[in-house]
Amino acid sequence: MRFNLHYLADRRGDIPVCAEWEHAEWGRGGGKTITEAMASYEGVRRDGVPLTLVACSEAGQAVGMVSLWASDCPLRSELTPWVASLYVAPPARGYGIGTSLFARIEQEAVILGFRRLYLMTQHSAATYAAAGWSAFDRVDGLGALRDAVLMRKDLSP
Repeated sequence: MRFNLHYLADRRGDIPVCAEWEHAEWGRGGGKTITEAMASYEGVRRDGVPLTLVACSEAGQAVGMVSLWASDCPLRSELTPWVASLYVAPPARGYGIGTSLFARIEQEAVILGFRRLYLMTQHSAATYAAAGWSAFDRVDGLGALRDAVLMRKDLSP
């Protein structure tokens, strides 16, 4: 599958699908409504945080996303920025979309002047570790914070 990466800020029509993906994957367990998920994408930018990238098929259909948020873990709000909401639609998986989104969001972070990124995961710590991320803490709260590993990655300018 061929795809292109775009700033969600330039494709505001894709906000509803990104919000639905977020709500379906992470929001329900954390008590976030679809309306709250939609609102979280309304302020996305292309030149600062919050920033969301969307992968689109050649036909122009959104097939994946990843975000850079100021905070993604309320228990560690002093840390910033966070890579969050990496998602690839099931029919588009296996084509390198997630890897491309992740590499590009790291590039965007460097362009914005960040030298370290953070993420939180419940199920993919080994995958992220293989990509150069280091676990540094665990949190156990409600919803999306249930038994999560906090990871960081230092970026090269």
